[in-house]
Amino acid sequence: MANSYDEVAIYQLPHEIFHCIFGFLVSEDRHQLEVKISRRPIATFTVSQVSQRWRDIALELPFIWTNIRIFHFRDSQRNIVKELITRTKGLPLSITLEYNQPLTASQKKNCWDILLEIMSCASRWEALRIAVNEDLFTQICGNFGGRQAPILQRLELIILGFHELHGRHHQLLVSPLYLELSQTHKLKHLALLGVRLRMPSPTYMEQLEVLSLDYAPGMDMLDRPGLDVEAPPLPTRLRALSLTGIVLRNLPTRSYLSEYTALLTVLSLSNISGYNSADVARLFQHLPTTTLRELSISNVDVAFWHGLLTSMTGADPRYPAVKRLSLQNVEVGYVQETEPPPTHFISAFPKLEVLELYNVQHITNALKWHKIFPGIHTLRVRGVLYKVLCDVVDFRIEHDVPLTTLEVDTPSFLDLSSLSWLQRKVPIFERNSKENAC
Repeated sequence: MANSYDEVAIYQLPHEIFHCIFGFLVSEDRHQLEVKISRRPIATFTVSQVSQRWRDIALELPFIWTNIRIFHFRDSQRNIVKELITRTKGLPLSITLEYNQPLTASQKKNCWDILLEIMSCASRWEALRIAVNEDLFTQICGNFGGRQAPILQRLELIILGFHELHGRHHQLLVSPLYLELSQTHKLKHLALLGVRLRMPSPTYMEQLEVLSLDYAPGMDMLDRPGLDVEAPPLPTRLRALSLTGIVLRNLPTRSYLSEYTALLTVLSLSNISGYNSADVARLFQHLPTTTLRELSISNVDVAFWHGLLTSMTGADPRYPAVKRLSLQNVEVGYVQETEPPPTHFISAFPKLEVLELYNVQHITNALKWHKIFPGIHTLRVRGVLYKVLCDVVDFRIEHDVPLTTLEVDTPSFLDLSSLSWLQRKVPIFERNSKENAC
């Protein structure tokens, strides 16, 4: 007797069609992982549980099993990791390991079994993300260094909660952690938070396209001796740079920072506080201006803000190509509500299209009094009363610079009248829950 599934149209499709469908699912799954939605169910497991035929087809495709995620160290996870590696049949692997809890005795054994499986496949790593607590990372660095990763393209090494544990002066309290790798000729994306990466040669910097650093690895770049003024420019492919919690130094005239960032298009600076404005202004002298398309500043104090403003004087416009500006938790000091930001700050961004203001009340308030940043079509805000946003939207409509997109958070007290007005006046209005607020 024929299987009842055979009478359903979708089950009459040839295997090649399923191969394409499953491939699209896995591609979307990996995209979601890259944008930090990493704990959702893996698409491969979902489609393999629909029916026996779908499972048989899935098992025929080793490439759909190459995305391996590990979030616990129970017995089942150890067996799953071993089985997944077997199913990939030697293909390149994308591995994510995230864990931030103390290990029980049984979990420790499973943890080391899983780590041994992962490290034994170093030659097949295409992407590797390790985000664990400091104790576990210390053990990893002590036991699994010196691996060769010839096809590795994306590497993220993160100590979870490192800055919360040690504060701004953590470099004085703990010895730096190193993980040593070699033969990483294809590495393009690198994130190091709380840990240094030891390489046989610093030339790996010349091949990177995306780089995210905090104090520990950041100092490897900032503390290097300057280049001779007559030396040729350093080769660089770096397009996106994120610096968190770095210590500001007196950089030489030709610093490695300025050389490696010469072609940068995306820059993010965060958690840099406790310095005077002159130190901050000197930092910006070593960072690009004309090539940038996106600039993000977050969690900085008044001195940093004044240093940023100082760096903008004498060059108009300072950032002629920036289309997206993001300011989050930026202290600007006491300013009258109706007073606009400095003229040289506004004129520094002539092509601005997207403005993000997260808990930056002064600039948000200025938008309802002054015709600043006339080119912005998208405004994203957090921590602002809906009534204030009504004034902003109304002012920009009145002065022929209307917003097309407004993204807001959800406050504890919901002003339904203002919310309804905003939904009518802004073509694209999006309201995020507190859980989804960035």
